[in-house]
Amino acid sequence: MNNNFKLLNNVEKTYWYINRTLANLPRNEMVLKTHIDDNMLQVVELTYSYLINTESEKVRKSNLKMLLIKLSMIDFFVLEIYKRGYIKKKKFESITNFIIEIRKISYGLLRSEKNNV
Repeated sequence: MNNNFKLLNNVEKTYWYINRTLANLPRNEMVLKTHIDDNMLQVVELTYSYLINTESEKVRKSNLKMLLIKLSMIDFFVLEIYKRGYIKKKKFESITNFIIEIRKISYGLLRSEKNNV
C-alpha cells in the first residue's frame, strides 16, 4: 500500500476517533476542546497539502514537519484530558497509538524525501 494513502487514511481515522471523544467533554473545557479540534483540522489540511503539492520538495518537507508539530500538540492536549479524568486509560492509549502510527509514517516519508534529494 502506498505510504501517502496510509498517511491520509490514518489521519482521517484519527480525526474521527478524536472527534467522537471530544463530544463527551464537559462544556467548561471548551477551550481545550477547540484547541484539539483546530489542531486536528490543521493536521488534515497539512496532509492534503503534502499530498497535493508535488512541485516543491522544500514545501513538502515543511508540511510534514508542521504536521509533526501539530501531532505533538494534540498528544499534549490528549494527555491533559486524560490527567483531568475526562477519558479512561484505554481511550488515551488508543488515541496515542493512532498518533504514534501517523508519526511513524511521517518520519518515514521525511526520510524518503531526504534520500530522493
